[in-house]
Amino acid sequence: MTLQSTPCVFLVDDDEDDRFLVQQVFKQYNPEFTLKSFFNGQELLNALAVTTRLPKLVLLDLNMPFMGGLEALAFLRKDAKYDTMPIVILTTSDNYADKQRATELKANDFFTKPGAIDELNQLLLKLRHKWLIDQNTTNPV
Repeated sequence: MTLQSTPCVFLVDDDEDDRFLVQQVFKQYNPEFTLKSFFNGQELLNALAVTTRLPKLVLLDLNMPFMGGLEALAFLRKDAKYDTMPIVILTTSDNYADKQRATELKANDFFTKPGAIDELNQLLLKLRHKWLIDQNTTNPV
């Protein structure tokens, strides 16, 4: 399988430690996927503008410099090209208003980042089964 044909997941988070942890756990459970990381919402939009294949999943933090997750989500959902692209919020926020706003903007799911590595393992396994495995079988690449 070449890099171009490898299904991809985008991780958007400004916290280097969080990106590192997610990358390590993600690789363990999803070796068949390429994980591309971005620092903020603007980098995500720039990457999407030039990609030939949409990612299978976007993991989007909320609180980031330059363009936060809610702003990026609002922009993406206004464009029919990204209407069905799964976007899951993965953030440190447990604020009900953030969750409600993400839901209004059509985020596919919302998770508060777990504090322990075993909880992160469980969360990424859940995301794999819900968004990657099931999506791969119903929408083959």
